[in-house]
Amino acid sequence: MASKFSKVKPENYNIFKKIFQYFVIYFISYPFFKLFFKVEIHGRENVPYDGAYIVASNHSSYFDPFIVCLATKRSVAFMAKEELFHVPVLSPIIQELGAFAVNREKLEISTIKSAKDILSKTKWLLGIFPEGTRVKVKKVGKINTGFGYLAKATKTKILPVGIDFRRPHCPFFGKLVVRIGALIEVSDNPEELLDKWGQSISELTGFEYNKEYSTSIESKSETNSTPA
Repeated sequence: MASKFSKVKPENYNIFKKIFQYFVIYFISYPFFKLFFKVEIHGRENVPYDGAYIVASNHSSYFDPFIVCLATKRSVAFMAKEELFHVPVLSPIIQELGAFAVNREKLEISTIKSAKDILSKTKWLLGIFPEGTRVKVKKVGKINTGFGYLAKATKTKILPVGIDFRRPHCPFFGKLVVRIGALIEVSDNPEELLDKWGQSISELTGFEYNKEYSTSIESKSETNSTPA
């Protein structure tokens, strides 16, 4: 049975939610990053400012969703792990920021439908971290194959974003380098999408990428048909 947090209502992605995300990004997150890091953002010319697509970034810290929004200057609805939605204080905040839950073990039909609804019925982008968890080392981590199936199901291009925190001695006062790559065309082959994304992130960050280093995620149908 799907979690209630994996289901979204497109009409809730309204101007009020957009304003709240904008406030958090530009009046809280941005001053924080400017204070503690030397920030470099490259490749903004690759960001389409209209149309729907998936933003897919490597994942190394809790800051990453805010960094992606800052870099793209678009409203992004992120898929987040189910466990976060059961934290009393955090859950309402991330929901108000536009996030919805994903089961990292099973790609559920409700998740696919929510992704489709966001991309087709709102002006928000869909944000995904294909590695599924934070990766502390400078490598492209295991890529969930569910990412490829989701991209195929939504028939949407993918914008790769490479994030590199350079913190030689302490958590703060380092360098934050963000590079945005060219859009990756949708493919009927999910494994091909995974490989293209992994290669792109490796090129953007300089991180090591092993093509065979991926993991499967089971696709679970709650009904016998794929949602339109």
